[in-house]
Amino acid sequence: MALRMVALVRAKDGSWFARKGIPEDVRDPYARLFGVRREAHLRLPRDTPHHEAKTRCAEWIADVETRIATLRAQSNGEGQPLTKLNAIALAGRWYTWFVGQHENEPGPAKRWHQMSDHLVWNVIYPEAPESYHENPKTDPHWEWQKEPEVREAVRPQVAELARVATFLASEGMALNATAYALFVDAVSDNLLLAIMLLERRANGDYSRDDTPESFPQFTDGPVRGSGVSCWELFEAFVTATTPAPNTVARWRAVFLEMQREFAEVGADGITEDAARKWVHGLITAKRAAITVREIWLSASRRVFSWAREHKRVRQNPFKEVKVDVPRKMQMREDGRSFTAAEASIILKSSLAYQKPDTPTERTRRWVPWLCAYSGARSGEITQLRGGDIEDRNGFYVMKLTPEAGTVKTGKPRVVPIHEHLIAQGFIAMVQQVGKGALFYNDKTPQKKSNDPLKPSRSRADTARAHLGTWVRGLGVDDPELSPNHAWRHLFKRIGDEIGMAEKMNDAITGHTQATEGRKYGPPTAVAMAEALKKFPRYKLD
Repeated sequence: MALRMVALVRAKDGSWFARKGIPEDVRDPYARLFGVRREAHLRLPRDTPHHEAKTRCAEWIADVETRIATLRAQSNGEGQPLTKLNAIALAGRWYTWFVGQHENEPGPAKRWHQMSDHLVWNVIYPEAPESYHENPKTDPHWEWQKEPEVREAVRPQVAELARVATFLASEGMALNATAYALFVDAVSDNLLLAIMLLERRANGDYSRDDTPESFPQFTDGPVRGSGVSCWELFEAFVTATTPAPNTVARWRAVFLEMQREFAEVGADGITEDAARKWVHGLITAKRAAITVREIWLSASRRVFSWAREHKRVRQNPFKEVKVDVPRKMQMREDGRSFTAAEASIILKSSLAYQKPDTPTERTRRWVPWLCAYSGARSGEITQLRGGDIEDRNGFYVMKLTPEAGTVKTGKPRVVPIHEHLIAQGFIAMVQQVGKGALFYNDKTPQKKSNDPLKPSRSRADTARAHLGTWVRGLGVDDPELSPNHAWRHLFKRIGDEIGMAEKMNDAITGHTQATEGRKYGPPTAVAMAEALKKFPRYKLD
């Protein structure tokens, strides 16, 4: 079968246009990485000179073909592996190649300035975690950009900007999947430096560049490793046990980082000493010991325990690993709940949205109040739909169900709505919105991920995160305090102060009962409604 040539033509609007088909055998991974499935398209501005358009088209074709060849090699279990050191060394070769492509004729400085802005603000910044948006002062140097989930998210765009495929083609290299990730991540750490150097060159500054000397030498030698990889182990675990999407989203970062750390030995080659050293090394100024223990170690221990039970590995190297969590000095008198002043700031600010028209405005107006009078998790509230609000013959309730999104216990529950919320017009707002989502836009379909290892973030989760950012912006920005979850602690505290029975308090907030005895005969909705009548109204100055 004859190969179809790629033609560079003028589109109807005068711009340059070319297309190249993606072979069927690599369409799925190509779409996952680069966003297109059947055809890759190139568009160049209409004022691009013909000779330049031809050159850029040839480079683009080489990029696409190298991507296809790399994906095929990875699919067939082929492709060259890399140690972490060699990945950094190869990034050094890339740095010299990338700068050398443009150094003699860098063109206008504006080009490189725009590229650096694009890399920083359009590629990296949108992937900042919620914790950074809630309190940017905690990470002024953007250390979060080295987190595994951020690395994975920006990798395709970094590879595009850095022309990684063209470089690998010039080196005659096809990397396996793990090596490719290691290499692009190393490039990502140096791409901005290369762009800034070229901007200086465009401004006439040809002073010495010491960056190339910072890279190690590429060393030849075998890369060890056999059997299942850490990531493959996680993939098998997710397929077999189908954990909650939020669990997958949290744990994927663990196994992406583990895959990088133990790429050379594989999952079955991790010793207990190596596992302990890795886990303890995860504790940094930005990642607390309790986070490492409750997420990183817990995920590792659980997945490897499952793998050992199913004979996929010979041992669980994380079984005996321990993480000591230092006792944290409590600086707040009110612990993890809002003070009266903090609660007042948020509730008063929400009242500024007297006629909320958009989901965002409705979130700011009503979610803090709903959390304040129920102790519900903010994510349980932002996923509410109009159809979840019911009249129960004299009092209203909200049904919090896993079907609507996520409920931590996995069990539905009914929570009465406090009379102060009804007096403020909450039911009227629900009736105006209708049966659909109250706090996010459900009019347009959400693009769902088909990859079980990369679940889509729900719109309700996004609404919850944006609410936290808004609260921080009001000045309620104590780093010891969660901007949404603190309502839960405040409700529990006030409930204790007014003498609400602990079993009743747990039933309303959705806390697991402390003893087996309390699990028998849970309070009815009527009983909870009666208890809430004693819950005092919040008084604002």
